[in-house]
Amino acid sequence: MTKDVLAAIDIADLLFNIADSRCKKSYEQLFVHVAPRLLNFSRKQLRDESMALEVVQETMLKVWLKAHLYNSSKGAAMTWIYSVARNAKFDLLRRTKHHQDWVQGDDLWPILSEERDTDKLPKEFEPIVKQELQELIEELPPAQAAVVRMICLQGLTHQEASEALGVPIGTVKSRLRLALQKMKEALDE
Repeated sequence: MTKDVLAAIDIADLLFNIADSRCKKSYEQLFVHVAPRLLNFSRKQLRDESMALEVVQETMLKVWLKAHLYNSSKGAAMTWIYSVARNAKFDLLRRTKHHQDWVQGDDLWPILSEERDTDKLPKEFEPIVKQELQELIEELPPAQAAVVRMICLQGLTHQEASEALGVPIGTVKSRLRLALQKMKEALDE
């Protein structure tokens, strides 16, 4: 048996273990084996490192959640995983196309920026806005709130926040994106 055939059998077995018993060890082995391949695939397709990382993260999340949908009679395990990655890529591209009004931290914290414009909020409103922002941050899930505090309030880069939290940079970006979207929706209400 060649190494590729053995790897395909192992990947299928790992998928079945994930689907049957939510085996985290199997998922970890699958992740270690598959994520680098997916990253190379995504880099070639997108030519954007952050989007490629996000595709890998979304793909691996969907593999965890939808492993029960894999059917070995319809194709190889890696083929199924690449299909999930392709769909994740299309979803990401559609999202970015429709979300041209991407929420930036500067949009939410105009008074906290270092260069203050004279046409921004008067000084007497600063404590009110700061209080409201703190309340919005406190309503977020703890992982998202930590990322918002680090990046938007403390001024850390995505990489620095990733290292401080011990999570992949794609996770930091996803948490920030979700948190800012939740905060924007709360402000719109």
